[in-house]
Amino acid sequence: MTLRNTQRGFSLIEVLVTLVLLTVGMLGLVAMQGRGIQFTSDSVARNNAVMLATEIMEKIRANPDARDDYMINALEAQGACGAPPIPVDNVARQLTCWSEKVRTLMPGTAGGDADAVAVRNAFYICRSQVPGACAAGSTVEVQVAWRSNGETCGNGADPFICTLRLRGEL
Repeated sequence: MTLRNTQRGFSLIEVLVTLVLLTVGMLGLVAMQGRGIQFTSDSVARNNAVMLATEIMEKIRANPDARDDYMINALEAQGACGAPPIPVDNVARQLTCWSEKVRTLMPGTAGGDADAVAVRNAFYICRSQVPGACAAGSTVEVQVAWRSNGETCGNGADPFICTLRLRGEL
């Protein structure tokens, strides 16, 4: 009588190898999901920055008589931003409403801590002949800033402050 050794099922080593491979795969998926969320929030911030810069640029173009009134630190504008339509010539109220939108939409701009102040200090609206330098000229430059949530995007004092610069000839 001969005994035949037939295997049925899986050995313990095969099961353990399978579990390790599945665990590594799942951890990779979790890491990719986190990066995807981070990139999506960065994309939303960039989109909002483009929208805000374009909006203030169009307000400046719509009011040619008061263009120089916009060339202040727009985020320091104070006042009431109510529901009635804002007249084209009411620059202070337009800047107030715009700065409220900025504080609402851009990450890292709200609050009084040092990080928020650093982000707000990176904002400007000015006349410019050379990109990045405020001087007299017919070109208007708007720079919008926000705090990145993980990726470095600058090489200044704080590499986590991202900026978008929009220039337009008036």
